[in-house]
Amino acid sequence: MALAFSLVDTWDDGKRIHVCGTVAASGNYTTGGDTLDLSQFPLVASEQPPTVGTGWMDGLAGYDYVFAPGSAINSNNVKIFQQAAAAGAFPELAAGAYPGAITGDTITFYGIFKKLQ
Repeated sequence: MALAFSLVDTWDDGKRIHVCGTVAASGNYTTGGDTLDLSQFPLVASEQPPTVGTGWMDGLAGYDYVFAPGSAINSNNVKIFQQAAAAGAFPELAAGAYPGAITGDTITFYGIFKKLQ
């Protein structure tokens, strides 16, 4: 797996489940984005991905990490974009080995999940 999630904190606000964690990149990036599986944490207690528009990712190395919920909690997608003057505004990272700036980046994740009824 090229993207691995580590849980940092989770809480229940009475309506939704909030999840914070970090993401580590290794191996190769795939054009169109890599899968981010969040299913290994029973604390989320949901088979659904975060509510659309409520999954955020940030890093410190100058790359833009865009989280897109999948059809299930184990099929979310993360696209990575980079600044490159010659390539235009924020082209997608090319397929291939993750650069050291990404594998060494501090990538954070915050998502809000529907609470099971």
